[in-house]
Amino acid sequence: MFKVVWLVLCFSLAAQARPTEWVFLYEKAGFRAYEHKGPPLAYKAEGILDLPLPEVAAVLVDIPRQKEWVHRLAESRVLEGNPLSRSVIYSRYNLPWPATDRDAVIESTVAENIKRAEVHVRFQNSTSPSAPVRRDCIRVPLSEGAFSIRDTGQGTVFVSYSISLDPGGWLPDWIVSVFVRDAPLSTLQAFRAQVIKTRGQYSDFIAAQKARWSSDQR
Repeated sequence: MFKVVWLVLCFSLAAQARPTEWVFLYEKAGFRAYEHKGPPLAYKAEGILDLPLPEVAAVLVDIPRQKEWVHRLAESRVLEGNPLSRSVIYSRYNLPWPATDRDAVIESTVAENIKRAEVHVRFQNSTSPSAPVRRDCIRVPLSEGAFSIRDTGQGTVFVSYSISLDPGGWLPDWIVSVFVRDAPLSTLQAFRAQVIKTRGQYSDFIAAQKARWSSDQR
């Protein structure tokens, strides 16, 4: 599934934001939320999922179904590449009135560390000639961050999601709070629910990845 692909990004939240720079905000439903003052301003949520790594990874890389668990995501599809390694993805967000909908073109790079049982997905703004141009959406000028999962060795997975997001244009303060500040934590809550909901739907994928990881660890 995941080939070892380490892309040197122009910007990486994980690299630039040292642990001491993350300020704790609040804890909810087993996840902790943090803020990084920047610049640029960034938010992060992390916690433990009482779920096995293969099930978590299967949901994470299913791009078309991300709209089932990413808050306000109305559409997500691969424009180029392979979502298991490197791809360019188009995403469209349906925001409540009076806000204008947003869309984004993102380059996603997947990397893994088999010995440490870790998977990292990093993303940043990109371009693609196949990306749609919609008059009813504002293109997000900044969306960069990382989604990481790590097997704890105790049948659970540590998960972390960080993002620096400028939604562009004008947004009411309450929408900014939900769409930007609280997005990582609400996303992880929905992600956990999606993994549980889809159990049994990724059996072939999970079996293949378990076999590959076992082979690579020999």
